[in-house]
Amino acid sequence: MLINSSLDILWLAIAAVVVWIGIWLGLSAFHLAMVAKDARHVISSIKKKMELVDQIFSIFKRKADGTAGTAAFIPPLVEGVTKLVKTIRETKEKDKKHKSKK
Repeated sequence: MLINSSLDILWLAIAAVVVWIGIWLGLSAFHLAMVAKDARHVISSIKKKMELVDQIFSIFKRKADGTAGTAAFIPPLVEGVTKLVKTIRETKEKDKKHKSKK
């Protein structure tokens, strides 16, 4: 390859810049895809937790409808909180295992 004039150098520089821009755009697209994937996982995790909270509230509501005294609220409350803590603990353990696999 012979470089005969400054115009040849200009075309080589333009080609190098185009290659670098292509590489940068490709890497940016990859990172955006990874961010979208992580966001999808976070959203699904939040949905699962909200469904669990909804289930717990529906259990409380059913128990409250069937009982008259306030002392009857305590066992379902303890049961629900225990279930919630257990689920959160399991979720954290799964997240730790998932992160350690990466």
